[in-house]
Parts: sequence; structure tokens; C-alpha cells
Amino acid sequence: MRTINKRAGLCFLMLFISPVHLFALTKITVWEHTVNDPTEIIMETLQQALDITKPEYGDYQLITSIKMKQGRALRELSKIDFSHLDLAHFTPTREREKQAIAVRIPLIQGLLGYRVCLINQGEQYRFANITNKNQWLASNLSIGQHQNWPDTLVLKDNGLAVKTSYKYELLFQQLAKQRFDCFARGANEIVYEQHTHQDLDLVIEKEIVLHYPFPLFFFVNKNNPNLAKRLLLGLSKLRDNGTSEALFEYYYQTQIEDLNLENRHIIELQNPTLSYQTIQATKKSKALFQQRYLVKSTH
Repeated sequence: MRTINKRAGLCFLMLFISPVHLFALTKITVWEHTVNDPTEIIMETLQQALDITKPEYGDYQLITSIKMKQGRALRELSKIDFSHLDLAHFTPTREREKQAIAVRIPLIQGLLGYRVCLINQGEQYRFANITNKNQWLASNLSIGQHQNWPDTLVLKDNGLAVKTSYKYELLFQQLAKQRFDCFARGANEIVYEQHTHQDLDLVIEKEIVLHYPFPLFFFVNKNNPNLAKRLLLGLSKLRDNGTSEALFEYYYQTQIEDLNLENRHIIELQNPTLSYQTIQATKKSKALFQQRYLVKSTH
């Protein structure tokens, strides 16, 4: 009789134990650049996606990796054994999606693919009469890019003149020295970058936005498919309950309005580096973004 009572008591007690306590603590090593990205929305989204999936997957601990460049981060994510990295955020390419697991829910709604030119003071007139891709090509304007960035291939494939450098910070210096005409930055980046390089007299071009599909995804080490499934579930929940949209508006609505995106001439470019799966996964997000932020108000 005592044995039965003990078992009954144990079952009764288990009803009141949170499911979270049934899981071991998940330790997740995150790329240092992801943790310290100037745009805090990336880490806030990550933490909320992990928090909202605690009932299914349990508690977690985030560990910041050592500093490493993007190429090494990708190599670490591709390692099955002795990897120093579980998670990072990148723009996807077909090659990157072979190296690690892409969680195909776009972060920041594809805003990175709306590129605005950082230019030298007094050079606005060179962009004034350009309204389409053919006019841009005829203008002989050149764009500065890092030699290893995936969108360097995108711009070249579309026929635009590109001049490359091996170092991000050098690109600002080279623009100021007129080595090229435009440093095309994401609409989510350019305001911050112009502010932090005020000493170079660089300004934001006023009339054009270059657009190509260029989403940001979380990428997960191939030996950790459960983490990828957790993030897919968490990001889906955040999208469906409106949290993702609220975060996006909090961080970016003012920037979008200040950049006047809806009144710029949009020059559409193709991105040949994306996989079919990524193109399909980002269609809805792209359409919603354009409807919300690029359609001119009628009132």
C-alpha cells in the first residue's frame, strides 16, 4: 500500500513540475559578430525565439564565441566534430546553405537588400537623373564593395561597375578619396555608418535605392539540427503573434521614413546566388514589406 501511495504521490507531483525542468540546459555558442551586431534586433530576436520555445525545448545559455571573421565562422559551422560555433547570422547563398543549416525565416524582413548609396558631399547631381537600371549602367557610376561579400557577385552579375577592397573600414576611406562613387549600404545600416564617419564628409544619396533579394538568416551547425528546429519554431511563433513586426517597427520605422524609401526610384537587380528554397521562403516577407513601407500613402 505504501508503494502505491508513493507512486501516486510522485505522479501527482509531476503534474506541477514545469516541462522546462525536464530538459537539460542547452548551451549555445553564438558568433561574436552576431552578439555584438550594432543592430540589437538580431540578438533580441534570437533570445525571444529561444524564450518562446522553452516549453518544448527547455532553458538555454548563450556563450559568445571568440572573434572570428565571416569565413572562419562559416567553416566552424560546417564542422561536425570539434566545432567552436553553434549559431551565426549571415546572408544566404547556395554554397553557404551547403555548409550549415539555414533557418529560412528572414530576419529584419529583407531590409538589408534595399541598398542606399553613401556618397561624397556635393556629388548628388551625378545621381539626379537616374530612374532605372539602364540609366545607371550608362552613367558609369562605380560601387565600392568588400571582395568577399556575396553581393559583390550580385552587383557584377547585373553589369554594375564594382571596385573591391579587402577591408571594410578602408571602403569609407576610399570613397572619401573618390576611388569609387557609391558605397551601397543596407537601409538598416547606412544611417549609423554615416553618423560614425562624419569626419569624412560623406552624405546619404537622396533619390535612388538599389534592390535585390538579400535576406538575413540564422545559420546553425550541421551537428545541431534540434537547435535549427527550435529556431524555426520560435521565429514562426514570433511572426504569427506579431512580435517580429513590432520589433521591426521599433528599430527601423523611423529610419525607413527618414530615408524616404517610398519616394525613391527603385532599381531592381537579380540575385543569382540564392537557392530555390530561399527564394520561395522569402517571397511572402518581400511582398509584405513592399506593401507596408514602399507603397505611397493615398491620404
